[in-house]
Amino acid sequence: MVLDRPALSMVEAKGWSFAALMGAPGAATLDALKARSPLYGDLSRQLGDDVKALRTEMAANKRPLFEVTDDNVGRIIDLRWLASPLASFRLVGVVNRTDRRDFTALTSRPSCGEVRLIYRLAYRFRRGALVYASRLPVNINAVFDVPAAAGVPCPDLARAWTPPHPDMDAAETANWLATGPLAGLALRQIEINAQVVRLPSGMETELGGQAIYLMRVFRIEGDRAIPKPLENTPDVARLGADAALKARLVDYLRAHLPEIDRGVYQIPDEFLADKALSFSTFGSARTANHPFASLFTPTDFAGLPYADLGYVASPAGLIARLDDGTCTGCHQGAATAGFHLIGHDEPDASPFNVVKVPISPHLYAEDARRRAYHAALAEGRDPDVFRPLSIAPPASWTGATPHAPITAAATMACLLPREPAPFKDGWSCGGAFSCEAIAHNPRLPVETGQCMPTQDKGRNNGIVSGMACLSGEIVPGRAPYLDRFRILRQINSQSATVSPTAYNCRPAKLGVPGGAAYRQCTPAERAFSGFTAGQAPAEICALVGGKAFDLCVATDNFAKCMDASVVRGNRPSCGTGRFCREDFMCQALPPNIPGVAPVARDNGFCSPTYFVFQMRIDGHPDPIQGVK
Repeated sequence: MVLDRPALSMVEAKGWSFAALMGAPGAATLDALKARSPLYGDLSRQLGDDVKALRTEMAANKRPLFEVTDDNVGRIIDLRWLASPLASFRLVGVVNRTDRRDFTALTSRPSCGEVRLIYRLAYRFRRGALVYASRLPVNINAVFDVPAAAGVPCPDLARAWTPPHPDMDAAETANWLATGPLAGLALRQIEINAQVVRLPSGMETELGGQAIYLMRVFRIEGDRAIPKPLENTPDVARLGADAALKARLVDYLRAHLPEIDRGVYQIPDEFLADKALSFSTFGSARTANHPFASLFTPTDFAGLPYADLGYVASPAGLIARLDDGTCTGCHQGAATAGFHLIGHDEPDASPFNVVKVPISPHLYAEDARRRAYHAALAEGRDPDVFRPLSIAPPASWTGATPHAPITAAATMACLLPREPAPFKDGWSCGGAFSCEAIAHNPRLPVETGQCMPTQDKGRNNGIVSGMACLSGEIVPGRAPYLDRFRILRQINSQSATVSPTAYNCRPAKLGVPGGAAYRQCTPAERAFSGFTAGQAPAEICALVGGKAFDLCVATDNFAKCMDASVVRGNRPSCGTGRFCREDFMCQALPPNIPGVAPVARDNGFCSPTYFVFQMRIDGHPDPIQGVK
């Protein structure tokens, strides 16, 4: 996986820009690309049609949406960004998916693996001395096959993806990629993941806001983008209306139990959707993100030989395993704001809008699995093809117990206890933490929680600012965006006032799903006194919002006002391998905080996802004019 920002810019210049992929390599901005590329015109038109259809549906359900508004109403992506003279799709990652040969072997087009180029929507322009630069929450994943020739063994991919030496600079990395791993690839499909709707926390006061993501897959035929079924993602509406089709799906799943158990399977296209919407906040607990749980109950899969399987232990576990393999399930499984790869920011991005950790908790754990797969190939061994659940913590891929997960850290995802156990190899919370439901949903056969301070050891033991302080349940609406969150109790923070010594509960309406335990910074914490000799305390005196932040948001010009719109306050610390809880992400520390430089190299702070402007579709300058 290559994420180096300078190297990726050089790779783009060597013919791997998104514009080149669309057949118009000279198009530097999206208005030029739309004018010169019929293929991009077709792709953007279809995305626009999907957005317009969702807008019409939500309006009929009394959820009108607006591109620009300061009111507590729904916001929708401004489709002008897809033809903006200020924007382009920038390469943010090159990913080796040699392991995907296990999946392509099950299709009509087997390959020797895949290479994925991830592009992210971004804009940049200058007004006077000020540069306005940000990304937007829209990813395009260009999936390439490493072609498999008939009767010819696959190339030595382990050797092809081994750099000639470990300390290559950006230019060497770009040359190696262009002449090695990227040479001779064949485009398989284009995958879209786009935030298209955001409902602010002032409107969704108990959910702490909502967002809707659109997922699409297209194969390319000349100048046309042809929709493809989404891998292992059932068409809930069609299956729910066709009992015979649903019964055939049950028969297929029963007949392919061992493959599903391992996590390597391909459900036939006749059962699959060609479009999906994913919903947050509390995405792991939203029924719409669990299509198999929406279609089936454990009774549908009773009596199967679970004793013969290595992982799935019950009908409930089978449904959860299937849901995890869907696009919507993976989309919300240990993701960061609906994405698994965000990439690094450009150097001129606003310092208050920079991501510290460019990948999700899931991708971090996945990277260890893929490296082990790659190492096995390099050593001539058969790789371990097992895929863990996307919410599982990193596993050990060596030793006597293969793919055994380690314990989960504080606030990380965990499986709530139930009988019978859904899986044979689960994981536990580490230290003085236990699994606790934050967003209960009894409609799901297997529920997840977060690792929280164990109550019987005292609630003040292990509490950290930013932990959830409100527990409740999802109340389903007649459409997923009408779901509600019913708050049932307060946890982790019992003080009625804010101080440097006691934790207060900040309400969800401030934009913090599940609320947030909060403690003011002490003078020592403001000076980062605990961050010495490589130590990283669980809390860091970083930045929090307030009334000035809300006023800044309303200007659609965050780059100009953000510096004066935040104050110091405790947040969870984070960094490489140290992640934030669901609906939070690791944000970089701005350089203007006194004494921050040595701390900021390895540490960031956990911020509510939509406090980071690049993770929201609203609050940005006009896509055509910028700012006046």
